[in-house]
Amino acid sequence: MQHCSNHQCPFYIFQVDDGPVDDVIRECVVNDCVHEVSFEQGEVLFTQGQASSNLYALTDGMVKICTHTADGREQIVGLSCPSNLLVGLQSLNEDRYAYTAAAATPVNACRINHHAILEKVRDQGAVAIRLIDAINAQLAHSRALMEVIGHRCAASKIAAFILLMTPKSSNGNGHCEIPMPFSRIEMAGLLGLSEETVCRSMAMMKRMGAIYAPRGHVEIRDWDRLHAFADECCGGQIMK
Repeated sequence: MQHCSNHQCPFYIFQVDDGPVDDVIRECVVNDCVHEVSFEQGEVLFTQGQASSNLYALTDGMVKICTHTADGREQIVGLSCPSNLLVGLQSLNEDRYAYTAAAATPVNACRINHHAILEKVRDQGAVAIRLIDAINAQLAHSRALMEVIGHRCAASKIAAFILLMTPKSSNGNGHCEIPMPFSRIEMAGLLGLSEETVCRSMAMMKRMGAIYAPRGHVEIRDWDRLHAFADECCGGQIMK
């Protein structure tokens, strides 16, 4: 097996709480069916309805998950960042991709062939367990996004969405800047809000010192205040 730098991939060999044990085990269990690929911002990994053939484990960057309505409108329904999530996992046993995946930022990823990974699952229990872990992570992420969308208050939705996009290693550690490659209208569509409400809510959170949000990124300036926005409806000040 070859050395692998994608330490967050679910097929990366065993880690402990403090990180990889040593260089000897920092390898990929499916390296013979993986190719490293990169995409520029806006480039499409695959499209809804395209023949399904690969999974993608992100090393760097962010991918937006979109569906297209009958009248051709694009609707963002999810996102994926470097973690143990696999882009395209929902179509592993399907002939066609169920959604479009596009690079919201420049992306580096491992492209993993569907048929090869399924063959390994049949022959190697350890690979099957790792794939199950990835499926569980996908379900947890989808559930977290549904909880964000289910918040009653616009400011709560937006704050919870920002926290969902923040790497766990950064949570609570001083000022943190994260990419926000979504326009206000895209955020509005994902969260079930109007563009005006998103702009007004983010301006309010900026005035109260929780965030600073110029185009393209968000800087978290007060973690406690941002968590307070996410956890309650702020007295109903800014509603959907």
